[in-house]
Amino acid sequence: MNLFDTLNLKSRIFLAPLAGFSDAGFRALCMEHGAGLTYTEMVSAKGLCFGGRGTEPLLFTEPVCTTRAVQLFGCEPEFMKKAAADERLAGFDIVDINMGCPVKKVFSNGDGSALMAHPALIEDIVRATSEGCRRPVTVKIRAGIHQGEVLAVECALAAERGGAAAVTVHPRFREQMYAGSADHTVTVKVKEALTIPVIANGDISDAESYFAVRRMTRADAYMVGRGALGRPWLFEVLGALDSLSDDDIYSTDGTIRPDARAYADELASKSKLAFDAVDAVKRHVGVLLKIMPERTVANVMKLHLCHYAKNTPHAKAVRLAAAKVCDVADVFAVAEEFLS
Repeated sequence: MNLFDTLNLKSRIFLAPLAGFSDAGFRALCMEHGAGLTYTEMVSAKGLCFGGRGTEPLLFTEPVCTTRAVQLFGCEPEFMKKAAADERLAGFDIVDINMGCPVKKVFSNGDGSALMAHPALIEDIVRATSEGCRRPVTVKIRAGIHQGEVLAVECALAAERGGAAAVTVHPRFREQMYAGSADHTVTVKVKEALTIPVIANGDISDAESYFAVRRMTRADAYMVGRGALGRPWLFEVLGALDSLSDDDIYSTDGTIRPDARAYADELASKSKLAFDAVDAVKRHVGVLLKIMPERTVANVMKLHLCHYAKNTPHAKAVRLAAAKVCDVADVFAVAEEFLS
C-alpha cells in the first residue's frame, strides 16, 4: 500500500511549500477549497533543535488542515533526526525534506538543492529523519543543479533506498531558479525508476497545464505552487478534474476532449465567480493574528493582496496601495476598495 492510500485525502492536488506564502492562513484557505495536502514553509532542522526564533509560527496549523506535511531543511543527518523527533511535529502526517531550494543563502550552506550533489548523503538524511519521526518521510527535489546535468533519478533512488515514502519532482535546475519552464520529461524518468509514489510539481496553474502534466507523467499526485497564489479556488477545479478518468479527458490521439475542456472552463468560471476575495483576506488575517504581531501580519499580506489582484484591472493600484500598508486596518481597506 502506498503512502497516499494510507491518508484520508480529499484529492491528489497538493499545495506546495512556498517560502513567504504557504503560511497557516493560506494553507487553511487552500484546504477549505479542496487541497488534498498542504505543506508548511520550510523549517530549519537546526532552528528546531536550538529553539530558533520564528519556528513556532511556521508550525502553527489550523484544524481545517486535516492532512498536513511539515517541510524541514538541513544537511546533517544527526540534526535532521533530532528535529524530526521534536514533539511539535506530532500533529503532522508527513515530514518532507527540502532538497530543492535554490536560494543562495540555503544552497551555500549545503542545504536545499545543494544536497543533490551528494546522493549518499541524501540516503543517510532520509534514513536518519525516518528514524527520528517514525512517520512517513518524503523529499522534494529539482532536476539537478546545473542545466543539462540531470541528477533527479539518481537522487530519487537514493531517497527511496533511505526509506522515503514518496518523492516530489520540480523539474527545473537550481541554476534556473524559478525562471524558464519545468521539464516534465525528468519527472517521467523519475516515475519510471521508482516504486514509491511520485508527485509532479512545476508549471501547474490551470486545467490546461494540469491535463498536460497528467498525460505526460502519470504521476501519483500533483503539486501546485505559485499558480495557487491569489487563487485558492483552483484546488476545487483541479480536484474535480482529477476525479475524471483518462477516457473522460483524452481522445485516442492524446488530445484533450472538447467536452473535458468545456467542463474545465465551466468549473473555473463558477469557482472564480463564487470566490470572495475580501472574505478570504479577512479570514487569512484572522489566522495570522493568532501567531504574529499585527505589523508582521500586514507585511505578510502585502504580497498576498497583489496576487489576489493579479490579472485584474486593479493590479497596479493594489501594488501601489499595498506598499503603503502598515496595519491590519490598511489591509482590509485595500481589499474592500479593490477586491470586492
